[in-house]
Amino acid sequence: MNSLRFRILRSHLLVIALTMVIFMLSVMLIIPRVHDRLLRDEEAVFRANAALDGDDYQQKNDPNDGIAPFAESRFPMLPGESTNLRRFENIYRNAVVMAIVISGALSTVIAVVVSITVARVISQPISRLITASRRIAGGNFQAIEVPSANDEIQALAIQFNHMAAALKDAEQRRAALIGDVAHELRTPLASIGGYAEGLIDGVVLPNEKTYIIIRDEAGRMQRLVDDLQALSRAEAGTLTLYPAAVDMHDLVARAVTLLDGKTTEAQITVAVTHQHASEPLNADADRMVQVVLNLLTNALRASPPQSVIHVATGRNTQSVWITVTDAGIGIAAEHLAHIFERFYRVDPSRARTTGGSGVGLTISRAICEAHGGTLTVQSDGLGRGSTFTISLPRDN
Repeated sequence: MNSLRFRILRSHLLVIALTMVIFMLSVMLIIPRVHDRLLRDEEAVFRANAALDGDDYQQKNDPNDGIAPFAESRFPMLPGESTNLRRFENIYRNAVVMAIVISGALSTVIAVVVSITVARVISQPISRLITASRRIAGGNFQAIEVPSANDEIQALAIQFNHMAAALKDAEQRRAALIGDVAHELRTPLASIGGYAEGLIDGVVLPNEKTYIIIRDEAGRMQRLVDDLQALSRAEAGTLTLYPAAVDMHDLVARAVTLLDGKTTEAQITVAVTHQHASEPLNADADRMVQVVLNLLTNALRASPPQSVIHVATGRNTQSVWITVTDAGIGIAAEHLAHIFERFYRVDPSRARTTGGSGVGLTISRAICEAHGGTLTVQSDGLGRGSTFTISLPRDN
């Protein structure tokens, strides 16, 4: 196990073990030396006292023989053996205390040094993450180096890089959104401004045709504003839904009816097939009609005259689904992953009048997800049409 908690536990155990080893070794090395020095000091004091008292003290052993000769041979002649024993006890106690103090101080210093080193190794990647987070707050979304250790810090660094990439992508999308909105508004505003100046200068006649053009351009701006408002609510997850028991057949019929005029004009047929007599679900009928109508409108724009748009509904044990299939221009593989992005168009050259605002699919997917369902797309490539599939939870 190489998780952070076990690394911290191992570091603590290492510091404890190292401290104990150093402490024991220090005590074993220091006690004999300190005890011998204290014993020699006591012997010197004893000799001085004996000389002052006039005692006939004969040293029977070599003065450098150490502790045992002094303990056993240097005091046997002295009266009051209990006093001598207490002296030896005090000498040994003092030696032990001094050895413990010195060993404890040495062990503490080493333990602090090791702890600081281990703490620095563990905290260094976190410090880099803190620095990187400040950098990201300033608008620099550069990824950080991922530590080689297989632990929580590595996982955090990986997720941090994912977050930085997502924030970078969101910032790019925000900038693109501003540019797209400005581009979408520029054309109708320029048209309205041009006609207004023409009316003021008398170059353009104030007739019904002029007023209709100005009204249509204002309508385009209003639809864009409505789309942007719906998009903001969809992306914020604040779409207002009024779910009720409905049948997918009714939703499809309403959407097809709303599109009758355009399909007749484009000479395109909408063929509807139902797998069952009914496909009940619990949904906001108006929102779902909006989704189906958007898919049908996109299919209508992509389909050539005299073609057929196939709409099919069905259900399984868990969900109700609807597919909208056209035989139109299709979608290349590199565009499939981006087809639901706001203001994304497979063909950027298409104008708003032919290609829509570019947010319809984004809003449609958000509506489906708000119902607990999905909206997906499939296409075999350019010129092979495409199929959009709505899947919603079934009303049992």
